[in-house]
Amino acid sequence: MIPEKITIREFNRNDAKDIVKLHSESSENFEEQEITEDFILNIANRNDFRFFIITLSGKVIGFIGVLFHVNVGRAEIGPICIRSIHRGRGIGTRLLNHAMEFLRQRGIRRVIVRIKSENTGALRFFRKNGFIEEGYFREYTRKGEDVIQLRRFI
Repeated sequence: MIPEKITIREFNRNDAKDIVKLHSESSENFEEQEITEDFILNIANRNDFRFFIITLSGKVIGFIGVLFHVNVGRAEIGPICIRSIHRGRGIGTRLLNHAMEFLRQRGIRRVIVRIKSENTGALRFFRKNGFIEEGYFREYTRKGEDVIQLRRFI
């Protein structure tokens, strides 16, 4: 069940600190371990990238990033993170749907996500949301971790 005081909005500069904190809390799920506010601000300034922020009663509880290429109709989801105490309540699905609608409105047709193979929670989440596996990459990350690529057409 999704709480009624949930809002989704575009990133603003003040969100960088919250994104870094959330990322740090779930760092085992991400390839990049050390994310800084400057790194987040630099990515957020790109024309082909958007962060969306989800809040509960005004407090940031998650985010999603989307990298999109309008000229070829493709995009990549990542990163996505929901504070652990709020997972399993439909909040991540709501955030993902918001991002997918943003992409659909820009003519994006194909969306991928790459997930560490041991991140079973994320794999389950994306499969539940219509993504199907299309590739397995051995020793894909800098640390030599395997990654699964999933895709969904919109």
